[in-house]
Amino acid sequence: MGDVYCGTGVETGIGIVFGAVAGLGLPATGFYVGRAGLSYMRAGGNPEKKNQAKERLVMSGVGFGIIVLALISPELIDKVGSQMGFGFSDCVKPF
Repeated sequence: MGDVYCGTGVETGIGIVFGAVAGLGLPATGFYVGRAGLSYMRAGGNPEKKNQAKERLVMSGVGFGIIVLALISPELIDKVGSQMGFGFSDCVKPF
């Protein structure tokens, strides 16, 4: 499935989008995890600030999970699909 897109702008676009997700999303996640960790360390004994920092840390982890899932989902879908009798062409796979 997807042979129609080989050699077109869609093939290039898929590579650009997945490259942008990996190139921008992962460092941004690292930044937000670091920021949440610093705010947790600076919270001291204030339970309200600690809870807020924990919430930010959890949300950063959820964001990281979403990015990783977005990057590996095409491969997972292709593996499951090939077992069921359909799959993507090689030009549609982003990595």
